[in-house]
Amino acid sequence: MNEPIAIVGMGCRFPGAAGPDALWELLDTRVDAVAGAAPGGRFDAAELYDPVPRRRGRLVSLAGGFLGSEEFDPGFFGVSEREAAVLDPQHRVLLTTTRDALADAGLDGVEGREIGVFMGQSTGEHWDGLQGTADMYAIAGAAARSMASGRISYAWDLRGPCATVDAACSSGTLAVHLACQSLRTGECDTAVAGGVSLVLGTDHTLGYSAAGMLSPTGRCRFGDEDADGFVRSDGAGVVVLKRLGQALTDGDRVHALILGSAQASKGRTAKAIIAPSVEGYLQVITRACAQAGVAPAEIGYVEAHGNAAPAGDVIELRALSEAIGAGRPPGQPCLVGSVKSNIGHPEAAGGLAGLIKTAMVVRERRIPATLHCPRPTSAVDWAGLELASSPAEWPHPGRALAGVSTYGLSGTFVHLVVGGL
Repeated sequence: MNEPIAIVGMGCRFPGAAGPDALWELLDTRVDAVAGAAPGGRFDAAELYDPVPRRRGRLVSLAGGFLGSEEFDPGFFGVSEREAAVLDPQHRVLLTTTRDALADAGLDGVEGREIGVFMGQSTGEHWDGLQGTADMYAIAGAAARSMASGRISYAWDLRGPCATVDAACSSGTLAVHLACQSLRTGECDTAVAGGVSLVLGTDHTLGYSAAGMLSPTGRCRFGDEDADGFVRSDGAGVVVLKRLGQALTDGDRVHALILGSAQASKGRTAKAIIAPSVEGYLQVITRACAQAGVAPAEIGYVEAHGNAAPAGDVIELRALSEAIGAGRPPGQPCLVGSVKSNIGHPEAAGGLAGLIKTAMVVRERRIPATLHCPRPTSAVDWAGLELASSPAEWPHPGRALAGVSTYGLSGTFVHLVVGGL
């Protein structure tokens, strides 16, 4: 069992929520922040709409979770005017969100410190639009995903480890896992970890629609009998992490603890490279719980990957039932939910939305309702599990312990075990 990692700062931008408190309010009041179409000036996809599923080059839905515009001061972050002209909007929102997370952690005067930066980014649609006019400013500002973390280290003169990771929808949680490892080995004493994704074009969405993965109804219906796919959305989330002992010595406010974490590939345990597997989920859940010194049956809530792709939901729920639902006391099921029912699926930042939500769940000992799931899927026997379709106080006595589950279509699973202080 390793020393817990304290979450001492949080910042986020998700649809309808410009910060963790706003996200909690959105969840608490059961708001659905998914819009019918992208905001004006983003892109015009109306002519691509076709309600007939799986048509190549057409979109079965225009719905998505989108961020509004926000003022950005390039000079504050050490970005020149020429860089700002081609800077990926994902870098802009990540810089702004990191500023908020550092402020929430009470960190100022960090210049020159060996603070680690670990960021997850998977898509680069802004760069796709710049090709043909590229120069080094565009390459550094949009093409090179390494710059998502490098720009943060540069902006605050941070001199610890620095890396951008891409594990598709597990990118953000993988960044958190690597930050925890760096803290535990003593490579740094403070780490900033997060993920970002903005829907800036239609190419990826067209591919998901043609594959039948996009929701025709424009809603993420995790775990429901009528789940019909996911909704793409914008998002960025950043957490500031320290070893618990260091956080207590520094007098930090602790939002929650990461007690254990694990990541692994499923290898060839699924029929297709992009498909999840029960074996993959089981591997990381078991390892994360072992690292945390927690029996899986002690976990009271799991924030699922839960993007509402029906086959993927069923695989995840079967794994959760086997790993966490088994051996539970009578009348004490593990509740399961997904923030994606409120905001859509922010892909590389989806796990950060789940982590920030879960940190507040264990802190408040209260579980917000997952939306759009009145009929739990009949493809799962729900042994030891219960869909969190209604708001609930923490359902079990004792310490609040939760899991955060993610899967990326590259085959990478990440699981985090989160507890209250």
